[in-house]
Amino acid sequence: MNDVEASAIVDGQLQPLTAARLAVTDDGVARGDGAFETVGVWGGRPFRLDDHLGRLAASLQAVALPPADLAQLRREAEILLEGVNTDGALRIYVTATGTRVVTLSPPPQRGEPRHLIPQPAPWIRPVGTFGPAGAKTMSYLPNMAATRMAQANGADDALLVSLEGWVLEGPTFALMWAADGTLFAAPIALGIVDSISRRTVLELADAQGVPVTLEPRPLDHLLAADEVMISSAVRPLLAIHRVADRRYPGATPLRDRLGAGLDQARFAR
Repeated sequence: MNDVEASAIVDGQLQPLTAARLAVTDDGVARGDGAFETVGVWGGRPFRLDDHLGRLAASLQAVALPPADLAQLRREAEILLEGVNTDGALRIYVTATGTRVVTLSPPPQRGEPRHLIPQPAPWIRPVGTFGPAGAKTMSYLPNMAATRMAQANGADDALLVSLEGWVLEGPTFALMWAADGTLFAAPIALGIVDSISRRTVLELADAQGVPVTLEPRPLDHLLAADEVMISSAVRPLLAIHRVADRRYPGATPLRDRLGAGLDQARFAR
């Protein structure tokens, strides 16, 4: 198998990722102003690239930025992926200054979260009450701060909770939980990111006859669940072992079923 060669295309110029640069005057650097996507590459193939490009377009529109040339971004992604047949992470950025960046790198090397601490997320507001609600923007400081605060308190990461007390998502992952055979998740109307990996898991659950409920639920409902699981573009479907002081049993039958289906979908030809 060919290892992923870390590379980038910045405004049409192909270069090694270590050489890629943005001007300090670019609003993506100076203000974190822009939108981005992270696309999982599995066996050399980007998973649901069209969905990611569609979400990028929606994010740009939500934050009142000009539309991007999605066809050009797709062509640049294909250039980076040419000859690749292993796993990686494809990232696409469009800044407010108009800079277009596509990067390819090996999968992230990091410990996977197993213990989450709930944290309030006042920056996540319901769709219709806040224009950028649900947009996947480059302004990730509140999310990263939540992760650091959770880690400072002995957890691996944060579980974001709305001001109203509804379970939302993680700083860099979607979150679902199972209770009495039903799969629960927050509705995107609460202002969370419409995760592509979560979308896939919910579709798999529906196809397998697993009841799915997408409605606001309080933290107590999740704490009483049988299983908690998280997903992202570059992760498998992972079981969470502990939220706050609540420990979950070792058996994760629904996560195992849905995780196997997600893996199969990602590597399907």
